[in-house]
Amino acid sequence: MAYTAHPETRGLTDTGWHVLTAIGAVVGILAAALGAWIEFAPINGTITFFSNTWYVADLSTLWAPFLMMGGGLLAAISMGYESLRDWPGEASRWLVALELFVALVGITALVIGFVLLF
Repeated sequence: MAYTAHPETRGLTDTGWHVLTAIGAVVGILAAALGAWIEFAPINGTITFFSNTWYVADLSTLWAPFLMMGGGLLAAISMGYESLRDWPGEASRWLVALELFVALVGITALVIGFVLLF
């Protein structure tokens, strides 16, 4: 058994969970950013993804709000849970503050996507 300066953090050393929540947050933020770009891009703008090119005007009007809502929800849930999980064991609080900031950005994207839907 290993002893640490913060014995209460022994149960929070699951690196796999940290990696999964970070990946979830990154995917969520990218989806929300893509949705925001689709919504606020010029009408003659294009999106290129794996050698496929789409004009923004050809995309459905529902893509932008749903990408923003889905990506925001994914980022908010993954980083919100992660910050609650890290709060008792993190000494400097900078990581927790960054996680909370990403969760707030996700909530903001969720709300903006919901507003754009109606």
